[in-house]
Amino acid sequence: ARFPGRAFLMPASTPPVSPFWGPITANYDWCEGNYVVTEYVAEFFNTLSSVPTLTVGLYFALKSFKHGYGFRFALAGWMLAVVGLGSVAFHGTLTRLGQVLDELPMLYSSSIFLWISSSLRFNADKRGDERSKKLGYGLLVYCVLVTYAYLNGGFEVFFVAYALTVLAVAVTSLDAVASSPSKKITKPYVLWAFGIYVGGFLALWVPEQVFCGNRLHAHHHSPLQDLPLPLHAFFHVTSSIGPLSWLTFASFEGARRDERKPRIDWGRHALLWGARGPEVVPTRKKKNKSR
Repeated sequence: ARFPGRAFLMPASTPPVSPFWGPITANYDWCEGNYVVTEYVAEFFNTLSSVPTLTVGLYFALKSFKHGYGFRFALAGWMLAVVGLGSVAFHGTLTRLGQVLDELPMLYSSSIFLWISSSLRFNADKRGDERSKKLGYGLLVYCVLVTYAYLNGGFEVFFVAYALTVLAVAVTSLDAVASSPSKKITKPYVLWAFGIYVGGFLALWVPEQVFCGNRLHAHHHSPLQDLPLPLHAFFHVTSSIGPLSWLTFASFEGARRDERKPRIDWGRHALLWGARGPEVVPTRKKKNKSR
């Protein structure tokens, strides 16, 4: 590995003659300079900042297994971890395969969130379970169709589908919490989730698009390239905090619907990088084993 004098700044550096991961085949190159900190990672800080999404997903998946939140919630945790892993692959290599592994899991993850938030509005009985299963199959078909369009050059279709899915998650979540007897507890987590995620998008993701652009095509110098750390790296952090807040809301409401009298405990955990995080703890066993 090489550590040039300005390793912890972001110069618009020229990649090595023979980059470790080969030439850039992704169709987007971010503001961070390539192979600046080490010859083995294309965008070092964007890659490093993707790891919290991976570990937050693992944290929630393990808590789901421990407390028996149910299949949907465990799947949400594992898929969030896949999103983080895909982001590592994309920013670490800047290859087309890495980009696909980053972008497609975002659609599947948000669709699982939509499956959960919509299911919270169904009755907690067998009929509600059947409606939830049908919705799950429908969303899977939706994801497969968007995946087909995306892999055949329809990035715009993918982007619109992802944005609409996130919007649907927001609408169904707010609707679910509005009619919940626990809204004084869970509503703040919903608002934090979307406030942090959307705020990060507007304050961190958008400015890079406007002032830096795709470095495959934009060759002007941007002041954002002189920052010690790229804005996109901070966006990754907000993209891990927001989902954890949302999953806390959703798992609490799910446990409440199953009459498990949940509470929210806060504590430090290695997978949260030593930070304090929420944990939904049901105080009763689950009666209905189907959900």
